[in-house]
Amino acid sequence: MQTMIRAPKLVNASLENGAVDVYDENGSLRAVIGQQPDGTSGVTAVNGPRPPMPSPAVVEPVLGGVRITWDGAFADGQPAPLDLSRVQVHVLSSATGQPDLRWPTTTIEAASGASVTVAVNHYGPVWVRLVAVNTSGTPGPPSEAVEATARRAASEDLGQGVVRRDHVAAGAITADLLDADAINGKIITGATVQTAAEGPRIVLNAARLRAIGTNGSAIGMEPNDVYPYIYWASVDGSNQAYINVSGSSPSDANIGINSGTFTDADDGGTYRWRTFFGNDFFTAERITAKGAKPFGGRLFLGKNSAQLGSGQDGGILSLGQGTATLSAASIRAAGVLRSDNVSMGTATITPVANKPTSVTLSGGSIKGKNFRAFVTPVTSVPGKTVVGVGVTAVSSSGLTIWVHRTNTTPTIVHWMIIGED
Repeated sequence: MQTMIRAPKLVNASLENGAVDVYDENGSLRAVIGQQPDGTSGVTAVNGPRPPMPSPAVVEPVLGGVRITWDGAFADGQPAPLDLSRVQVHVLSSATGQPDLRWPTTTIEAASGASVTVAVNHYGPVWVRLVAVNTSGTPGPPSEAVEATARRAASEDLGQGVVRRDHVAAGAITADLLDADAINGKIITGATVQTAAEGPRIVLNAARLRAIGTNGSAIGMEPNDVYPYIYWASVDGSNQAYINVSGSSPSDANIGINSGTFTDADDGGTYRWRTFFGNDFFTAERITAKGAKPFGGRLFLGKNSAQLGSGQDGGILSLGQGTATLSAASIRAAGVLRSDNVSMGTATITPVANKPTSVTLSGGSIKGKNFRAFVTPVTSVPGKTVVGVGVTAVSSSGLTIWVHRTNTTPTIVHWMIIGED
């Protein structure tokens, strides 16, 4: 009897097309041993306890991503659960982000810890949290978030000749992806460089540089012209104002500032205004659009002279050293005309009857070397009562006026002195 009681009970026992359920002390199913519901056989853990929180990950930046390492430990020194299945790795966009247990970035399968590398499609900060999952599929609490940033590629990461032109798709590299030093010290040849295909843009090629505005107006440079120039184009592109440089020798740098062309309503001609800074002279003038010939008003300034003209058959004012010349078909002063070489006034003489009587005027300062005088009496009886008038001692300071009258009536005489060279 003792032998039978002590003998193994399941030595010759077996489970025929069945399974044994394992329950804990509270009657909760913990495992199924034997044939599983899907027809397979084995041991399936069920309703295992929640795993503890993993220790924070160690995160290092790598080229285009981050390397994440878990050391196999758990927070607060808790022991590793025997039913640990894996540790989920979650790469999040914020420190407070919560892991989505359905979509881990990757997993660590080794219970002793391991490292995984995750690619990141940007160079902003990311945060990494770990979640332990047991064999029952129950997740534990997420670990503390650890921040990191993917490393950008540097020159030492690429060997010489690794990236060839056939490796780069057309249009793959755009201006916003180029650093200021990306093409530093290099020369671009045989191409047109522009910031946009249309609209506001800058266009550069071997012949010119243009900046085009929103409304179509443009500013450009033409360094290859016979007289290199900078121009400003109208909105429709039909007219240009420009500044050019010219000269008869390689060392000259005369500057011409030219307006856009315009049509004269009177003669129908096409003209432009030009201001020219030449070798020791300056001119502002109206010129023909074709041939650049002066036509109309013109101002000229030289080293020792100046000239203001009104054009063909017009008046000219010329100023030189010590001289001024005004020439025109007619000259009109709109106001009182005064000159330091002309002096005029009136004098009153009370004559002795039938005897020439004089008065002398002095104290003037009339400009000139030679002087002429003119006198006229105020009278209604010339040749009868006023027999005659005359002058003597004409000089820059004054003159002597004579009146011959048949009576003693006071006589007013107008006089003028003009100085000449």
